[in-house]
This record gives sequence, structure tokens and C-alpha cells, in this order.
Amino acid sequence: MKTKRFLVIPIILFCAVVMILTMTPVSAHAKVTKLVYTDHNPPTSYGTIHANAVWLDRLENATKGQIKIERYFGATLVKGMDAWNATKEGVADMGWCAMGYWPGMAPLTEVMQLPFIPFKNAQQASGIFRKLYNKFPEFQKEYEDVHVLVHYTAGLYRLLTTKKQVKTLEDMKGLKIRALGGPQTDAMKALGAVPTLVPFPDVYLAMQKGVLDGTLTPIGACEIFNFHEVGKYMTHVIIATAPFSIIMNKDKWNSLPPDVQKAIDSECGYDACRWLGKNYSDALDDAGLKEMEEYAAKTGHRLIDYTLTPDELARWQAVGGKPSWDTWVERVSAKGLPGQAVLDELLRLVKTEP
Repeated sequence: MKTKRFLVIPIILFCAVVMILTMTPVSAHAKVTKLVYTDHNPPTSYGTIHANAVWLDRLENATKGQIKIERYFGATLVKGMDAWNATKEGVADMGWCAMGYWPGMAPLTEVMQLPFIPFKNAQQASGIFRKLYNKFPEFQKEYEDVHVLVHYTAGLYRLLTTKKQVKTLEDMKGLKIRALGGPQTDAMKALGAVPTLVPFPDVYLAMQKGVLDGTLTPIGACEIFNFHEVGKYMTHVIIATAPFSIIMNKDKWNSLPPDVQKAIDSECGYDACRWLGKNYSDALDDAGLKEMEEYAAKTGHRLIDYTLTPDELARWQAVGGKPSWDTWVERVSAKGLPGQAVLDELLRLVKTEP
């Protein structure tokens, strides 16, 4: 009988160990999913360091380490113009996309590129972008092949030229200007320029070699791509902005556990879009101004600034603004899309959004 009592003790200990092991939190053994992210912005640029990379960290933290994002900045995985298809097809799991690279692919999204929309800043424009996406099913359908994470916009675009200072509408005639496809292209044609679609990383060389006479650009792009080194004149006229999206491969998204999806979604709403607009684009413009001043102090090369007079600005808006809006509405309405309703909502939000 004593022997039987002594045998009970190891059995009790064994059962206790099993209970302790089975009570260990699942999170300690959770599978870590690697996500491959592509982005053509340089890894050392202000927007990458202070916005995009920070936001990616937030995704990892929100999932408590259940995802690990492998990051390819500087177009080291795919070029910017290939980011959408590369993500859709699974070459990358996540992709930073400049939507203006693919004219006509997302026609309602192009409302964000319409010239002379009176946005206050990129933070406001980014929130409006998200609200339009949320409100219109037709807007959402443009992204049905991927899973949308966030939308935001560039800073407000000005005109940078290399050889000719632009002060009047007549000065635009014949200038080869880098512009995004769609409404920006329409506006440049209306203003007398020759619009040319060139990826931002290639603009520096194109201006240096005379392939381009200038570019539409937010000031912040001078911090990223050093356009101020080859440009000579900056005309301060707020022409447009550019929409960005960070998307995810749909199959990869659907493969994630529901709790991971929920955690990621917590960092992808309206507030996150406004945060990216502010910290990537608006703050980047401030960094661009600083970069330009430091470069001028070292080299003596300073951009010659000019701001359009109110009367001249009104001429530009009359020729390249409202007519471009009408052209866009006509084009998208012909496809059965609610162009006028989307534009009306955008203009309403511009007046009401902070």
C-alpha cells in the first residue's frame, strides 16, 4: 500500500506540469507572419523616417508582434510605377502607391488631383480622401482587387522650373512640365504647357538634361529628391495635390487571423490618414524649406521665388481650374460613375473639415 501512495506523488506532479504548460498564454506561441512592403521613397527621407516607417511600426505593435514587416524603401524591390500590380499579384504584400501613376485606373480617386481645389493642407486633404472613399461604394470598387489600408495626399503642389521664370499664363506656353496623369495633365494642357508623366525619382535627371523644363511639386519633394539643386525658379501657385494609397495583397489580408486584421484596422482609419498627411506631407514641406535654405547657404544656389498676383491667379483658375473640373465630371460620368456627386461632396468637405 505504501508503494501505491508513493506512485501517486509523481502522477500529481506530472498533471500539475501539464496544467501549467497548457495555461501558458497563446500569444507566447503565436505565429509571426512576415509581410513584404515596397515603397519608392528613399529610406533616409524625412517622410519615411517620421511617417511611413513610424506607421509600419505601429502596425507591428498593434498586433503585439504577430506581424513583422520586411521593408524595401527606395524602389529596391519594385519601381514606384509597378507598385500597384506588384502588390495585387503578390510580389509584395504591401505597397505604397502614388495613384496618379495610373491614369484612368481609379477615376473617382482622381478627384483628389483636380487643380485649384482650395485645400488648407495635406492633413485636411487626407481626411477628405478617406471620407470620400468611405461614403461612395463606387469609390471603394476602384480598390476591389486589393485591400486598402490608408489613404493620404502629398503636400500642395507648386511650380518649379529650370530656365524660365513663370509669372503669367503666357509664360507657361510650350513648357514641358512633369505632371500626374488625369486632371493634372488636363490642367497643364489648358494652361498651355506640355504635360509629361515621369516618376518622381527620375525627375531630377530629366530636369538636369533638359527633358523637362520643370515639375509640379510639393516643397517637401525637394527634401526627398533634391529638385532645388537643378531647379532655378519657384512659382508659388497652389495647383494641386496628389493622392497616395497604401494597399495590401487581398489574399494575404484574407489569410490573416481576425484578431490580427482587427489590430491592423485600428491603425488605418480616418485619424491615421490625417496623421500621415500631417507627418509625411505637411511636416515634409517644412523639412524641404530647411533643406533648401541649408543648400543655399552652402552653395549660393537659391531658388528665385515668385507669387502670382491675385488677378493673374484668377486667370489661371478660369483657364485651368473649373474647366478641368467639368472635363473630369464629364469623363467619369460617361463611365456611369457619380462624378458630380463626388466633386460636390469634396467641395463641401473642404469648407467644413479642419
